[in-house]
Amino acid sequence: MKKILNILVIYFLLITYGFALSPEYRKEILDGCIFDATSSLGYDRAKQYCTCTTKMLHKKFTDEGLLKVLNMKSQDEQIEILSFAANYCNRNANAPE
Repeated sequence: MKKILNILVIYFLLITYGFALSPEYRKEILDGCIFDATSSLGYDRAKQYCTCTTKMLHKKFTDEGLLKVLNMKSQDEQIEILSFAANYCNRNANAPE
């Protein structure tokens, strides 16, 4: 029984962290986004929007997966692949932070 519980714990950890950005990469994305978006959105909305998009990217990509998209795709392809987060967070001003 203990062996089964250990296997389940490892399985759930892999599911939880298998498709996630590292904390350092999340911070870098969030800080860069807020810096870029503040001039057009104002600080409060930029923070809200960037927190939302960073969380959505965190749920879908690993560091390596996101870097692959950013380094190997054209800018148009990048926009298309990442638009799910931007579109959702643009339409939902009160998206959870």
